Amino acid sequence: MKKTLLATALTLSSFTALAQAPRCDININNELHLKDNVVSVYQQGQPKVVIDQNNQVFINGDKLDLNQLQQQAVQTYREKVSTYVPKAKDIADQGVQLANDVIDDVSESFQDPNAFNNLKQAMNDFYADIESRYYNNGEWVLKKDAVGDAIANWKADSAAAMQRFNGEFFSSAFAALSNQMKQDGSVNLSDLQNKLIELKTKVQTKLESQSAELQQEATDYCTDLQGIAKDEEKLRQQIPELKGYEVFVI
Repeated sequence: MKKTLLATALTLSSFTALAQAPRCDININNELHLKDNVVSVYQQGQPKVVIDQNNQVFINGDKLDLNQLQQQAVQTYREKVSTYVPKAKDIADQGVQLANDVIDDVSESFQDPNAFNNLKQAMNDFYADIESRYYNNGEWVLKKDAVGDAIANWKADSAAAMQRFNGEFFSSAFAALSNQMKQDGSVNLSDLQNKLIELKTKVQTKLESQSAELQQEATDYCTDLQGIAKDEEKLRQQIPELKGYEVFVI
C-alpha cells in the first residue's frame, strides 16, 4: 500500500496505523512553503524561488521573463500544488470524523453520549500535534527529506497513537461501565473486564472495516503528488533557471 508522507502522518489519529507501514515513491529535495496559493522553495531558511498568485516566477528576488507556454506550465504546476498539498488535511479530517463516529456508536450502548469525550479530545490533540509538523497558521511546510522522516517516525507515531487510545479508552469505558453496574446494584470485576475487552475489540473492528475508503484516498493522494513531480520535471525542462530547486522528485 502506498501512502504519502502527509496522509500518513496526519491520519494516524484515524487509526490507519492499523495498516501496514506506508510507502510512497516520492521525495522532497528542497523545502516547500505554500500559503495563500503562493508557492515558495526554500534553501538555507530563505525563499529562493517564489511563484505568486499571478503565476509570476521570482528567483532570488529577480522576476523571470516567461513566454506564454512557460507561463501556462507555471500556472498548471502552482494550481496543482495549491490543490493537492492541502488535500492531506481533508483526508486526515475524514479520519478523525470516522474515529469519532465509531466512538459515538459505542457510546450509545451506555446511553451516555459524553461517555468517551476524553477519548475524542485525546485523539484530536494527537492529530493536532502531528499536523503542526506540516501545517501552521494557514501555511504548509514540507521540509527536505520529509518522506523519509515520516516513514522513520511511523512506528513511534503509531505506537503513541494506540497507547493514547488504549489509555483513554479503558479509562473512559471503566468509568462508564462501573457507573452502570453501580446503578444495577453491584460491580462484578470479572464481568467488567470482559466488557472492556469486548468494547475495545468492537471499536477496533469497526475502524478497520470502515477505513478502506480512507486508505484508498491516501493511496490516490500519493499518485496525485507523483503527478505533480512529473509536471515539475517538465517545468524545469521549459524553464532551465529552476534547475537546482527541485521539490517533488520520483
